Amino acid sequence: MSTSTLSQKSIWTGRILSGLAVAFLLFDAVMKFIMDKLPPEALEAGAALQWPIERMPLVGTILLICLAFYLIPRTAILGAILLTGYLGGAVASHVRVGNPLFSHTLFPIYVAVFIWLGLFLRDARVRKMLEP
Repeated sequence: MSTSTLSQKSIWTGRILSGLAVAFLLFDAVMKFIMDKLPPEALEAGAALQWPIERMPLVGTILLICLAFYLIPRTAILGAILLTGYLGGAVASHVRVGNPLFSHTLFPIYVAVFIWLGLFLRDARVRKMLEP
């Protein structure tokens, strides 16, 4: 396998992983703007985290700003750092209310792994930072 083929595969794998994380987070951000229009069953899941529904558009806006930084190649590393902080807050929220570990509490960490692994595979600057 040639270096250029491996490089192209790495870049596309990184784009796919990043795309999956971005798609999930974009969906999550949009949902924060329409929470008052969701059926009661969906609102119960959000209420379990004990966040006031009036604050959700602000949280969604913060998430969209972090995503914008991540999607712009020049600021992607900053965006990954900001998203890591955002997802750390999500972990803390799940721990605070005692949600199940693997399905709820660690899910934001799974998303963060996709964010960083995707960035590592598609951005030489990240790989360079991790060189010995």
